[in-house]
This record gives sequence, C-alpha cells and structure tokens, in this order.
Amino acid sequence: MMPGPHPGEHCYSGREEGQMKDNTVYYDSYKEERDLILEYNQVDLNDAKITNIMGIGIDNMTRAQAVVRVMEMIKSGGVFHIITFNPYKIQRFKGNADLRLISGTADMHLASGGGIQWAGKVLKTPIRERIPTLSFIMDIVRIAEIKEFSIFLVGGKPEIVERAFFNIKKSFPKIRIVGRHGGYFNDEREKSVIEAMRKSEANIVFVGLGFPKEDRWIHKIRGEFKNAVFIGVGGCIDIISGEIKKAPAFFMGRGIDWFYRIISKPWRIGRFIRVLFFFISVIGRRIFSRK
Repeated sequence: MMPGPHPGEHCYSGREEGQMKDNTVYYDSYKEERDLILEYNQVDLNDAKITNIMGIGIDNMTRAQAVVRVMEMIKSGGVFHIITFNPYKIQRFKGNADLRLISGTADMHLASGGGIQWAGKVLKTPIRERIPTLSFIMDIVRIAEIKEFSIFLVGGKPEIVERAFFNIKKSFPKIRIVGRHGGYFNDEREKSVIEAMRKSEANIVFVGLGFPKEDRWIHKIRGEFKNAVFIGVGGCIDIISGEIKKAPAFFMGRGIDWFYRIISKPWRIGRFIRVLFFFISVIGRRIFSRK
C-alpha cells in the first residue's frame, strides 16, 4: 500500500472564508487515523529513475517515493538540495550556465508542473507522477511531525513567515519549527540568518526566496552546513500564510497554476513567452526525432 492523496492538501479544510478574513490557513489532515510510517515503509525506491526532459534529469518517481527519499537523506546525514521544476524553470536552467551548474549539483529534481508530464508523454519518456510543490512540502511537514524532524523557514516578509509558522503549528501542533526568518535581508544580515540556521541544526530548511534566487542561495550556502535538506519552495510560504490564495482547483489539478499566475498578473508575460518556447521546443524535438 502506498500513501495516496491526503484530504486537505488541495483545499484549506473548507475554511476559505475564514482565511480571507484573518489569513488563517488550516490543514486538518494531521487528524487522519492512518499509520503513515507503515505506509511509507512499504514504498519501494528501486523503480525510481532519472528521465531526461529537454536536457534536465528529472527524478521520475511518485510523491510518496520523493517523501521517502527525503527521509533517507535525513537519516544518512549530509547536505542536500531539492529543486522542483516546471516548464518555465527548465527554460531558465537551460539558458543559463550558472543555473545549469546549480542543477548539476542538486540532489533531487522533481516534476512539479503539469507541462513536465506533458513533455514526457510527447517525448515518449513518461513521467510517473506530477509532484506539486505545496502538496509535497505539506507531506514533508506531516511526516516531520511524526518523526520529530525539525524545520527552519526562510522567505517572505517577516509578518508573512510568522503567519506561515502560526498556521503550520495550528494544523500540526507537535511540529518542531526551530526557526524562521523573512526572506528580505542584506549581505550583513545574511550572516546572522545562516548562523541561526546552522545553530538550529534543522533537518529540513524550506527556502522561499523566489526562483532563481532561492536555488542560487542554497547552492551558495550549502557548504556552511553539515546536515540539512534544503528545499526551494517558491511562493508556498506566502500561500501557507494566507497572504496569497492558491490558484483555482481547475488550474491546480492540471498543474497549470503557473498559467493562472500569469493571467492574474499580466506583467509576467515574459514568463509566458519562455513557457511557450518550452512547448514549441518539445514539439520540435518530437517531430525531428521521427526523421
């Protein structure tokens, strides 16, 4: 038996109205009477593999396998960097030498965007499962509460990361969040942030500085640590805090929440153009591979 979708991961427990009033976001899935440890212990990693999607090696695995891989990272010790990919990110990584270096040193690449699954299908290299970033990190929080893993939050404005901390603690009372810090800091303040993270000895660090800043920062500072799993979470801290609403279910369920963000913020048209190039490139590669 493998862990399946959890109630509460695609909605805020029916409390959307309360969220809009006071920014309280509540996940009630921690109340489920399920033996998650037993379920995860039955997950087999032997069939997890790397699949090339437009020059990026994606870890082709289920969400449950990704969570188990994180648990193994924590158990083994060391420093790890996890990147979640959508079509926009793939285009940025492909076109930037520094980002390609960062991708090459990262330890896990997850397909978070529906466009990655589509590309895998077109290129005849199917991706087993899309792993939405928000759902993935809530799975990590859920298992961290049970296993007593510790978490550090970095990202957003100070008041936003505080609300995210409050909302996570409200949903998962026993979770060990050993530190949090806003994502706006200068070079001098950065030293204090890194020192606080290091002293906390957090097992998992969620970094929400926005792409590509968060992945550049993780790559830059990872040498300062001995044991930590760094996960770039984009705007998830803003969503957990209630500051930003999730995309409607239609977009979330199809992995095109990025498209919703573009149409709701038209000044991001540059991102749409990059994504369009991704789709054109995939189709072009498929056509020429037939010749």
